[in-house]
Parts: sequence; C-alpha cells; structure tokens
Amino acid sequence: MKTDDLIAALALDAPALPPRGIERRLLLWMIPAALITLCGVVFWLGLRPDLPAAVVGPTFWAKAAYTLALGGGGFWLLDRLGRPGSSARQPLILLGAVLILVAVLAIVEVIALPAGDRMSAMLGRSWQVCARNILVLSVAAAPFVFFAARRFAPTRPMVAGAAAGLLTAGLAATLYGLHCPEHTAAFVAIWYTLGMALSAGAGAVVGRFVFRW
Repeated sequence: MKTDDLIAALALDAPALPPRGIERRLLLWMIPAALITLCGVVFWLGLRPDLPAAVVGPTFWAKAAYTLALGGGGFWLLDRLGRPGSSARQPLILLGAVLILVAVLAIVEVIALPAGDRMSAMLGRSWQVCARNILVLSVAAAPFVFFAARRFAPTRPMVAGAAAGLLTAGLAATLYGLHCPEHTAAFVAIWYTLGMALSAGAGAVVGRFVFRW
C-alpha cells in the first residue's frame, strides 16, 4: 500500500469533527495569542506616539489589510489542511494574489518616486528590526495556535506548520502596526513580508514534528 493510500485510510477512521469545529477551536485560541502579542507590542516595543492620528488615515488600515489578508489566508490554508482530502488550492491562490498585488503596488510606488527617495521608501527608518520584531511577536503567539491545531489531521505536516506560522505572523504583523510608523508600500512589501515569511518557515519546521502522525 502506498503511503498516501495508508494516510487516506487512517483519515477515514478518524473521528469526525463537529461542523466548523476547526474554525471555532482556532478562533478561541487566537484570543490569548492576540493578547500576548498585544502585550509584547505595548510593553516591549511601545505604541507609536502618533497612533491616534494614524488610525484615522488610510495608510494604517491599508497596511493592516495586507497583514490580515495574509493571516486570513494562513487560517484558511490551515483549516483546509486540517481536513484530510480537502483541497488547499483556493487559499494558496488567495495568498499568491495578495502577494502579487502588494508587490505591484510597491513597484509602482518606487518607480513614481524621485530617484533620491527610492531607497528611503524601501528601507524606512526601521528596516533592521522590522522583520525580527514580527518574527519574535509571532513566536510568542505560536504556541496557542499550534496547540489548537494539534487535534487536526494534516497529511502535509510541514505545509500545515507553515500555514500556522503565517497565521500567527499575520496577527503579529497587524498588531506590530500599532508600534511601527512605516507606511510606504515598498517597506511593507519587503520587510513585513520577510518577517511573515520567516515565521512561516519556522512554522514549517515546527509543524514537521507537532503535526507528525
């Protein structure tokens, strides 16, 4: 018997999850994950001093929309991978579309700027710490997500781990926006994406062991 056939047979014998059970369990454990991440932002990094003015502007919410979209894509992907036999194609298409859209916006923005301002738009003032901070905040939130997902039955543990890492990264990057004043599309496309990619990569390594049958 092939390995895939054996996994499929075992999955048929697994107890059925209640309707929307995966989503409810994940959402429940996302609450403490969000709280610990928010505490990290407030007490470790500090809130940006212009936060009241920032939240009424479009750039703050555009950045949050990007990070939430990637986190939501990670949620959807983890949900699909937690159901043996479900296709992961749609969440992967969503993630690819979001990444391409932001990359295009960043390229258009950089091209439209004067040559002397392009490097500043890409590096901002915090490029050296942005990806690291998002990764650290993601690591703080990750145990809650991985604990919630341990009852799932993914047939691709590393991909499921990457999805869980992306989910925590989306949460961490969104709340990191409460501290980070950077607003250019180029900065977000490079450094926020790098931080979330690092978290997804770390999640893949962890998932190899946590989600192993």
